[in-house]
Amino acid sequence: MDLRPFRQSDIPPLLTWFQTPAELVQWGGPARTFPLDEAQMLALLAETQGAHPARRIWAGDRRGTLAAIASVVDGRQGTALLTMVGIAPAARGEGLAAPFIAQVLKAVFPDPAIERLELNVYTFNAAAIRLYDALGFVREGVRRSLARVGEERWDAVHYSMLRAEYRDVP
Repeated sequence: MDLRPFRQSDIPPLLTWFQTPAELVQWGGPARTFPLDEAQMLALLAETQGAHPARRIWAGDRRGTLAAIASVVDGRQGTALLTMVGIAPAARGEGLAAPFIAQVLKAVFPDPAIERLELNVYTFNAAAIRLYDALGFVREGVRRSLARVGEERWDAVHYSMLRAEYRDVP
């Protein structure tokens, strides 16, 4: 899978990935509105513009098809947030997540402005938790009742990786 910037032509296939509000929240957090639409994605793409973009969005391209997506929101004080990590439904279970996220990390940590990368993963997402543990992220705790989905509240494990902890994974 090749890592490249997410582009406007990736929006139509991405819009088919999330069939329920819960699936959308699991991918994009509570800030996304179901159903995901082009306007929401265009607003996120607008954040990637300029000399110092607020957000970077990567696509995992497999044989010309969007297979993965991830975003990094640049924060202050050298801290960035890894968000919107997703694998295309047709490609799930094929082992693409680890090499894709490894490529994203390889793209993030050369930036001298980023010393710390954080992420949140909902506690029921056992596969993602195994992935972040295997990649060397450090579990910092549980953010209780972080998101509301319908009448449910979801907890999330909070992870981070410091530049000094990053190791290039082939």
